[in-house]
Amino acid sequence: MRPSRAAWGTVLTVGFGTLLPAALAPFGPHPVAALAGPSVKPRTGSSSWSSFSSLPSSDGLWAHPHVRVAARSWARSSSRFGLGAAEFAPMRRPEWTVPLSMSLSMPVSVPLAGATVAPAPVTGWFSPAPGAAISQPFGVPDPEYAAGYHTGVDFAVFTGTPLFAVADATVVTAGWGGAYGNWIVLRLPDGFYALYAHMSRLDVRTGDHVAGGQQIGLSGESGNARGPHLHFEIRPRNVYGAVIDPLPYLRAHGCHV
Repeated sequence: MRPSRAAWGTVLTVGFGTLLPAALAPFGPHPVAALAGPSVKPRTGSSSWSSFSSLPSSDGLWAHPHVRVAARSWARSSSRFGLGAAEFAPMRRPEWTVPLSMSLSMPVSVPLAGATVAPAPVTGWFSPAPGAAISQPFGVPDPEYAAGYHTGVDFAVFTGTPLFAVADATVVTAGWGGAYGNWIVLRLPDGFYALYAHMSRLDVRTGDHVAGGQQIGLSGESGNARGPHLHFEIRPRNVYGAVIDPLPYLRAHGCHV
């Protein structure tokens, strides 16, 4: 049984008048096809027609208001891709066959000439205390330090918080460090050193090899500490005072700190 005109009108109104324009809208107007009111400028080589009222209908369906609204929405979207009357012609047949041979030019992102692409963060590096806030930054003047300033950064953590190796490393120190309390020093892949101080428990020994992200102990407040926290240093050389700001160093290796 042939569907009624009203049924076809509803299908076309929803299918072409709503869904297709919404799907094609992000692509923007086609540079060589413009729409002015109900008229469509056909693509070069297509049949010339100025409005939908000039399109012949085989059985009077163009007179139905739903069909005309749906067709207008369809052509408005089709014109953005340079489709003219020749591609729209199958819609005028009694069986209302939708053309399936349309080729749409999808947008492709192409780097601009001379553009600089930022390198992806290096993987395999981790925060020593993930999610912890910084309670004291690097370089703050402090007469209680022999260097006269804060030689690392303090992560605000409670006693017993797991601490992790920032990268694959070798443990060069694990034990008691005087004012640093229970401490661990790791030699990192680039030759720098990572120092963890005031710990409550050490899970590694000198000479161990650890993987990035491996737990190496628990935070605490051993040594000269004003409460539980992790004092963390990055040293180019493993001597006191040979330090750099740990945060830029870690971020340059892809750590979220």
